[in-house]
Amino acid sequence: MGFCLCFSLSAQAAELVDRVVAVVNGKLITLFDVNARVTDLLQRTQGVAFKPDDPRNAELQRQVLESLINDILIEQEAARLKVTVSETELDSQIDDLKKKNNLTQQQLQTELLKEGMTLKEFREKLRKDNVKKRLLGYMVHRKAMVTDDEVREYYEQNKGSLPSQVSLLGPRVSGGIGFIMVPTKKDAEELRKKISAGGLSFADAAKRYSIGPGREQGGSLGDVQLKDLAPPLREALAAVPEGQVTEPVLLDGKAVLLIRTKPGQPAKAAPAKPAPSATDPSFDSVKDKIQEILYQQKVEKLFQDYISNLRSKAVIDVRM
Repeated sequence: MGFCLCFSLSAQAAELVDRVVAVVNGKLITLFDVNARVTDLLQRTQGVAFKPDDPRNAELQRQVLESLINDILIEQEAARLKVTVSETELDSQIDDLKKKNNLTQQQLQTELLKEGMTLKEFREKLRKDNVKKRLLGYMVHRKAMVTDDEVREYYEQNKGSLPSQVSLLGPRVSGGIGFIMVPTKKDAEELRKKISAGGLSFADAAKRYSIGPGREQGGSLGDVQLKDLAPPLREALAAVPEGQVTEPVLLDGKAVLLIRTKPGQPAKAAPAKPAPSATDPSFDSVKDKIQEILYQQKVEKLFQDYISNLRSKAVIDVRM
């Protein structure tokens, strides 16, 4: 009798975890799928785990569900148009990357880990990026064009904060969020005072003191958007004006400082542009890099429009 009861309870728990929370053109998404992505997201953004009944957990689950729906729509559209990326193509791209950066296989894996990604995850990112580009290739009436004036304007606005190194993950389409993690709240409070007083830029502070993600990029979280952050981080950013550093947020026993800037702009606390410096890179030395950054931003905008169009035609049943 006891065995039957335990078995029944276990079966009910499994059913609850695996219950269907959405159907996208006939394909199922389960609660297990959502929670697995939530866990991964919180780990990447140094978030915290929430109790099942915490309303913040439900909000994050809904956001992740929207992302999973988009992923399925991309997969289905790629299958319809017979868009594929072979393992050989991925191998070739990775080999080119290693040659370009003079890296061995082990060194590549080490560099990727510094950016919070395994080689397997990197291959999957490459595959998705290739699929995106090929899907956009079918949108022949819309092209991502970057003008010389746009490149020059970006250079003038950012020449004091252009990265000295290029991420192995390619140009980072910034969501405009800067992130610093330090061991204690006291450390964070002292660092915030220095940044706010203008004695230290947010980017420099991140490179010197942060123990969290994006340190080498001056605290930039790359393409992580405000909606992707754990609720405590979003709440802290909402409490300060754009360009101001947040009060310390305690996460996983450590303290976090954040700053929000316009997408594509560097993480800096002072609204004024950095003064010209003899160490600023020349326009000719960085114009290709800038053009690629702006191109990726425009491609991403086009792709979001593409996804919106797919969603308008899809049969989506959300049950969460």
